[in-house]
Amino acid sequence: MIKVIKLTALATFMFVATVNTANAAFPKDKVEATSTVTTVSTITNEATTVVSTLTKAEAKKQAKEFKKANNWYAGGSKSKIVAALLAFFLGGLGIHSFYMGNKKKGLIQLGLSVLGFVLFFAGAAKAVTTTTATASVGIAGTALIGLLLILGVSIWAFVDFIRILTGGLAPEEGFND
Repeated sequence: MIKVIKLTALATFMFVATVNTANAAFPKDKVEATSTVTTVSTITNEATTVVSTLTKAEAKKQAKEFKKANNWYAGGSKSKIVAALLAFFLGGLGIHSFYMGNKKKGLIQLGLSVLGFVLFFAGAAKAVTTTTATASVGIAGTALIGLLLILGVSIWAFVDFIRILTGGLAPEEGFND
């Protein structure tokens, strides 16, 4: 029985290694060469001229545009399916935003969700234990505000889910699908 487990583990490892090597050697998106190299000295002189006239910010911007336009990355490191599933099931907590590299948006969604849960449960618990009608109405209002926050973030996440599926929302480096 142990021998079967070891052979299965070895076969799985070999399959994963083969698939990853094949994807690295033969990328899905091939980029055609558009220019030919004339001489090394001409290219060096042109590159020196271009580098000397660019500021650091401009050079970063051009490099980012070049990478994005030419798919000059390892196919993207994010899966569209994973991002969509995270947005659908855990989107209210902003997990899909963290996954796609939008940390600020993820923190906002997470913060609003936590605030909504705290307000809802605090208001609901206090409303149950309060005996006077006027106090329970005000506390129930707090629970309602929390519920509206949770609902708002959930709608936001559902819109993100649809945008991910339609291609309107993607990580900066793109999806690997």
